[in-house]
Amino acid sequence: MVHRDVACRNILLTESGIAKLSDFGLCCHCDESFTYRASLQKRLPLKWLSIEALIDRLFSEKSDVWSFGVLCYETFSDGAVPYPALSNEEMLEALQNGKRLEKPSKASNEIYELMLKCWAEQPIERPSFKDLSKELKVILESITESYEYLTLDFSSKNIES
Repeated sequence: MVHRDVACRNILLTESGIAKLSDFGLCCHCDESFTYRASLQKRLPLKWLSIEALIDRLFSEKSDVWSFGVLCYETFSDGAVPYPALSNEEMLEALQNGKRLEKPSKASNEIYELMLKCWAEQPIERPSFKDLSKELKVILESITESYEYLTLDFSSKNIES
């Protein structure tokens, strides 16, 4: 299945802080090639779509991976709308010319590199969600490891009244 609307607006957080993808209204079943060719009738979230989805209405796991990269952009830019100054036509032209969203101020270099992998022009060059999961785990473990070296001394002799 292909979701076709992976975006921050469709992420729900449980009380325990687990993120879950919601709104399966644009979800569709793939054919034996693991792709889905959409009709032109449905309105789609253009600024979250991959190049092949924009041009050929061709969807796959890899087009959802592209959208996940845009979701990361939203997340690390405090919900900024992607390509705010570009019309849909200008955005497509920029993407075809190799332009990508800029690094959000709150994204680490590692996260931005992951986003750029999601936005590879050729779908085959993009990671799978399984690959993304592994890479995110490595990034999180690296960040967590760096916190282990931080120690705070809260003994009473170091606290001023």
